[in-house]
Amino acid sequence: MRPFSELSPRGQAGRWRQMALAALRYYDLDVRRVRLIAHQLNVVFRVETAEPQTYGLRISHPTWRTVEDLELEVSWLRALSAETDLGTPRPYANRAGDYITMVTVVGIPEPGRCVLMSWIPGTDLIKHLSEANLYKLGILAARLHIHAAGFVPPPGMSQRQMDGIYARGEPDALFATESAALFSPASRAVFARVREHVQEAFAALYADPRGRRVIHNDLHQENVKVFQGRLRPLDFEDAIWGYPVQDIAMTFADLLVYTELRPDEYQASRRAFERGYCTLAPWPENTPGQIDTFIAGRQIWRANFVARFETPHAYLFNDRLAARFQSFLDTGVLGK
Repeated sequence: MRPFSELSPRGQAGRWRQMALAALRYYDLDVRRVRLIAHQLNVVFRVETAEPQTYGLRISHPTWRTVEDLELEVSWLRALSAETDLGTPRPYANRAGDYITMVTVVGIPEPGRCVLMSWIPGTDLIKHLSEANLYKLGILAARLHIHAAGFVPPPGMSQRQMDGIYARGEPDALFATESAALFSPASRAVFARVREHVQEAFAALYADPRGRRVIHNDLHQENVKVFQGRLRPLDFEDAIWGYPVQDIAMTFADLLVYTELRPDEYQASRRAFERGYCTLAPWPENTPGQIDTFIAGRQIWRANFVARFETPHAYLFNDRLAARFQSFLDTGVLGK
């Protein structure tokens, strides 16, 4: 049998499918069809059964989240499903009562951590970006934050906090001595100033425990489905302890970087989100520019990712980002 790493994407998908089928045997389902939907860091299958219910089976990458992180995600999703009408994915336990099913198959080197959830219908919000939908997204974010404020997970859940740029223990390749060649001297100095500013913002935020709660931490335009005019969130795998202002910064960061919105459309979308949010909760930004500061922190995280995994592109990436960072330092606004 060929090593998994030497297989083509199609060959790897075939082995992932074998793992998905093995995981589904732990559930009382009359499975009729299993279709690969995503094969990136995680692997996601759509599972159709003899009954009308459709499911999503996610196989988490072994290096991406810990079991404790996944347990926190599942615990919050169970509470959201039972206590709200937000339409979040509902996790399902296997026959042993476990919500995380560990599966090993021949041909894949690591065990799979599989979670079965209800399928969320609709199309990605990125295909329906409008001020009306960003207003709805603000309401959705506020409802998640309100629920999280009263959510008390069972004992033993992860206490990991989003209290730094590399809060999940990622190695800092960006500022390592051997990475000096990834910058011009001027751009490296700009990055260092932004990093210091962001770190000060983290320290100030986490000095006050009030308002700390579990946050989605990845509520962006490709993790929200639109169906019959309704917005429904999914992909809670990044759930972590933090503050609403950080959650909103993550939403805006992806809106800034991964959409084709013009600068004026981006700002209008932010204002629409804020209007929707404030119909239910106070706007959580404590100081002017706080959200943009945490967006800048996310961009440093992205630059670190490029330095680690896309090194040939890092110099140009950093050079372009440094120009935007300089504007941020001058104005307090991180624009497109």
